[in-house]
Amino acid sequence: MIRRGQMNNPFSSKIYHFLWSSIDLIFPPHCAGCDLLGYRWCSTCDSKVHPISLPICDKCGSPKHKSKSIDDQCSTYLESIEYIRSYSIYEEPLSTAIKKLKYQRNVGIAETLAFYFVELYNNINQDVDIIIPVPLSSKRFRDRGYNQSSLIAKPFSLAIGRPMKTQALFRHKETKSQVGLSREQRSENVADSFIADKSQVLGKTIVLIDDVTTTGSTLEACAKALKKEGAKTIVGLTLARAVSTKYGFSDFISNQVTTKT
Repeated sequence: MIRRGQMNNPFSSKIYHFLWSSIDLIFPPHCAGCDLLGYRWCSTCDSKVHPISLPICDKCGSPKHKSKSIDDQCSTYLESIEYIRSYSIYEEPLSTAIKKLKYQRNVGIAETLAFYFVELYNNINQDVDIIIPVPLSSKRFRDRGYNQSSLIAKPFSLAIGRPMKTQALFRHKETKSQVGLSREQRSENVADSFIADKSQVLGKTIVLIDDVTTTGSTLEACAKALKKEGAKTIVGLTLARAVSTKYGFSDFISNQVTTKT
């Protein structure tokens, strides 16, 4: 298993890793990127995942080529969240691993992917109080059986020694899929969809964890709810960023996984 970044490595993190390693011995995994037997995430796939390089927008973290430090649209749409940072671009093989985690119940890959968050966290120089995974709606949680962001956030929280709070933020409104929506439509779609627990977030510096971001609309909606209940600072970390293309955003995150031959 690939382990990225420097960790505080508390005892609980070692136990968590030991449990997953024990499961791997009993049920040998296949690489979530290329299906290689014996690895959850092989070194070849890991070598193809490249951190987003500078320059980036200081607000949304998207790669940019303009001289401005913050993109014009980010100044308008991202008001509550301090900033967003993503480890890599949403492309193969990372995109395949994310799809398998979300849609094919490959939950074992979550612990491995969490170490990209450790590396990302070490680079932002931002101390935090609590970690909150972006919540799913009740219906989507029932359909899937788990929240992929929580599965990633748990080993990440153990690795950096900060508590994860899954009951601090709730998604109380069912929303339609963001795929195919414009930036304005995305913001409207998730507006007022979240409620925060004031007793858990008041005065806290918070890291929001999600798998993929496109425009930052969901993270911004979460941050707005947290700010409303007195959170001090909110930053968003994601595994991948879907970038804009000639045909729109490259976030057509369907549940289709390309079969490798």
